Amino acid sequence: MTGFLKSVRIRVCGILIDRDKMLLIAHKKNKDVYWLLPGGGVDYGESLKEALCREFEEELNVQVEVDELALVADSIDPSGSRHVVNICFFCRYKSGEYLLGDDDRLYDFRFFAENELSKVEIFPPICGELVSILRKDFTAGGYIGKLWK
Repeated sequence: MTGFLKSVRIRVCGILIDRDKMLLIAHKKNKDVYWLLPGGGVDYGESLKEALCREFEEELNVQVEVDELALVADSIDPSGSRHVVNICFFCRYKSGEYLLGDDDRLYDFRFFAENELSKVEIFPPICGELVSILRKDFTAGGYIGKLWK
């Protein structure tokens, strides 16, 4: 044993669609830019929906209504250094002006059409599922597996 306990990170994220386009947020780490569904970690004592509402406010300055579960996926680094459980919900915009939050990792946000989603790198790699959601041919609520990229 190396003296520390590894833990699983729970990440909630929201699928928000406006005019047939899906909201993604870009993070920048060093020089790398990657896209995610808006969201983040769940704090102890916080419900999944409360965490997701907080994350939308922190990252994008908007309030959302969290609806049904869309999908769940594991992201497990083959080296064993990270394990994230991604729990994605459908969301609806309630109020607020879209503004990028203060976190240094936040880089950009944008609504993407179906034909644009495949042109960006999305983490976890759920581009196919997101395209299916925009096409309205996706069955919600399922576990889509262990993903890593």
